[in-house]
Amino acid sequence: MPIESIHTYLVYPNKGAAEPSAIVGSQVPHEGDMFILMRNVYEKADTECNIGIAFNKGNGGAQANARRDMLIAYASAPGVDLGRVFAEELATVTTRRSGLGLLFLIKGTEGPEHKVVISRFRANNGVVVNEAADMLTVEFIDRVFMKNAHSYKAVVYKHQSFQGGFWSGMAVDKQINSQDLESSDYWVKEFLLSDFMTSPAFGTRRLAVALKKAIKTTDDLEIKRQITAAATLASGLGTETLSVEVFCSRYGFSEGAKAAVVKQLERADLANDNFQFDATEFTRQLPYRTVELDNGAMLTADAASFDKVFEHKPVEEGADKMRFSTVGSVISEKLEKGR
Repeated sequence: MPIESIHTYLVYPNKGAAEPSAIVGSQVPHEGDMFILMRNVYEKADTECNIGIAFNKGNGGAQANARRDMLIAYASAPGVDLGRVFAEELATVTTRRSGLGLLFLIKGTEGPEHKVVISRFRANNGVVVNEAADMLTVEFIDRVFMKNAHSYKAVVYKHQSFQGGFWSGMAVDKQINSQDLESSDYWVKEFLLSDFMTSPAFGTRRLAVALKKAIKTTDDLEIKRQITAAATLASGLGTETLSVEVFCSRYGFSEGAKAAVVKQLERADLANDNFQFDATEFTRQLPYRTVELDNGAMLTADAASFDKVFEHKPVEEGADKMRFSTVGSVISEKLEKGR
């Protein structure tokens, strides 16, 4: 059995609280429904956690991080008290919006590697909190937990060495599309003192540049249309976690269109690199959309509102020629050097 121990803690939203609530925890027995659920989280973490994160270094790049020190201490000798330190740190950055939660720490060994899974589940706030002063009962955990058993945040760390390893991990946030809509920044950046290995701005910039280059280098009008349409809708993605591959699939790119975009990446494997979408950075990279007609006309407008600024329809059914029209007051004119 790779799982050695599981500890859980009831974490209150103590951020900014004048009188923070005490953190109560307990060991989860290796039997029953609770153990089966945690075993599934532990086993699926290797495939579900697909967002790379890394502990921040100290000042001047020093090899020091307080949260990593806590992780190493717990992984070396799992216990309720060492785990409670983690829970207390999570409570200090948890707001009322995130609400009451259950933190689980799972330690195991797989071959030569130590493995730790840290997971937070939203608790059922409607349950009367009547836990004992120094421990949680399995029955109580069931009542506050089962309603949200499939909506959680998790991060997995694996390494052979406690001394040189455990500087990076893989994360997943399955609460983004649930009632917990706030960004996972407080979990990764504030609680774990880490950052995304591919930052939102960098990953979004790489996607936007690939789309822009693909449009510029292809002569296929249909591919241009697919990419342009997707870029126009992308501002609605918010802070969703995705990859270039997921972006292409989300907007129904043909194989040709997807290949045209992936071709513009430095390496093909980067198409599967996950990052948080940054709408501001995307707009910064692709602020305008331009349509060039065979009669020499070039129509330009803000990418997100192009289809509202210019009405367009085929000149006749089945024809390639389009008629564009718009109405507005002239506020500026300029001459530019031809391309």
